[in-house]
Amino acid sequence: MEQHSIGGARPSSPADASDLRRRALAIWPRLDASKLARTCGEPAKVARLVERRTSLPRKAIVQLLGGQVEP
Repeated sequence: MEQHSIGGARPSSPADASDLRRRALAIWPRLDASKLARTCGEPAKVARLVERRTSLPRKAIVQLLGGQVEP
């Protein structure tokens, strides 16, 4: 599986994007699915949406979703 950076790198395929969105919904089941769909599976956008619902920092959210955080 390809690692994504927090800098806004797009997933390599639509299947990767839906996998990222599915993973986000599995971890945070009450996320708004329509807002999540508008993120296009970009790790940074998904993290921005999720960070409103948790006390975790954005970098930790990206790591939980399977992305790679740039130093």
